[in-house]
Amino acid sequence: MNTADTGHLAEQFAEIGLVPGVPLADADLAVVVTCAVRQHAEDKAASKIGELALWKRQRLGRAIAVTGCMAAEHGGSLLTRFPAIDYVFDVRDPDGFFARVRDLYAGALEGPVPLPAGDQLCAYVPVIHGCNEMCTYCIVPFVRGRERSRSVGEIVAEVGRLVARGVREVTLLGQNVNSYRDPDSGADLAALMAQVDRVPGLWRQRFLTSHPRNASPRLLDAIRDLPTACEQLHLPVQSGSDACLGRMKREYSVRAYRATLAAARATVPGLALSTDIIVGFCQETEPEFQDTLRLLDEVAFDVVHVQAYSPRPGTAAWRRDDDVPLAEKKHRLQRVLQLQRTISERRNRALVGSAVEVLVEGHGADDGRPYGRTRQGRVTWLESPAAVGDLVTAEVRSATAWQLVAA
Repeated sequence: MNTADTGHLAEQFAEIGLVPGVPLADADLAVVVTCAVRQHAEDKAASKIGELALWKRQRLGRAIAVTGCMAAEHGGSLLTRFPAIDYVFDVRDPDGFFARVRDLYAGALEGPVPLPAGDQLCAYVPVIHGCNEMCTYCIVPFVRGRERSRSVGEIVAEVGRLVARGVREVTLLGQNVNSYRDPDSGADLAALMAQVDRVPGLWRQRFLTSHPRNASPRLLDAIRDLPTACEQLHLPVQSGSDACLGRMKREYSVRAYRATLAAARATVPGLALSTDIIVGFCQETEPEFQDTLRLLDEVAFDVVHVQAYSPRPGTAAWRRDDDVPLAEKKHRLQRVLQLQRTISERRNRALVGSAVEVLVEGHGADDGRPYGRTRQGRVTWLESPAAVGDLVTAEVRSATAWQLVAA
């Protein structure tokens, strides 16, 4: 979502006559787009602001702006905490900030700056902002607000503009993207995908991130039937224990989650499944953690993203004891990673000898080999020459837990 926000901010800077994306050494204004979902993300932003304070002092007239989730969470207090910051603004409502920037640089602006076609093949397109779920560990509803869907027409027009600039794959974004509803017609995510599928020149579309309760049969049918829809579904489960899911207020059972995955695999041939796991949530016992390991082993996801629980001020879980020691959280995290590495390697090696479609995204710095991703999102290195932007069908020759090699 932050990557998508960055792209939209770049377009707005260009509209008022500033050139976005220049090297930092040549820049007059640095904008830090922050995340606050985990403490580690806030720590990274604070470190970056510290680096930019040194950059600002090196030349008179430089300025620093901060936006994103930290700006929504902490507001103007950031100006006190980090004296080098000049502006703090809400990325959801940046008009006031851009008006101030336009006034500040008015004498040097000569009108809109065109954004040229580039080598960007893949782009993120937000379709719904905010979140109506109230998971006890999550700060997103407080910093991103309630759900607000964009119109189908607005989204399709944005995809069209991206394709005209060379984009060939889009990922439709939302905190709960499968809660999408057109504000006028009520069209759901499946209907939106059908409209995006019709954009001339678009090769692929994906979507992130889905809530298990909203993975409807219509959505699964769309993944199966639409030519541009990639055979990939990211469905965060967070825990394999019903008791832990209850404390998280996830509003589904492990049994219901399993049924959704079974329906997805039955509907979409060759579907790649990925999920998110939180280890060490409040009061998570060893037997509850074992339930999570059992779920991962039995479902055999293609990819698992795992994080240790990080308390966030303002959430319901913040009022509970963070009673799983950090050392135990790290131990559980490593156990998940070790198990998933074995599963991912097994699933990837099962593809050896099969054909995959690869969108070439770049070349290796060391050997110049082309690489890209399959429709299922697997990183693939090609043994035959190919240019960035090529869509190549190749046979998988070997595989590891993290990537394929094809020719």
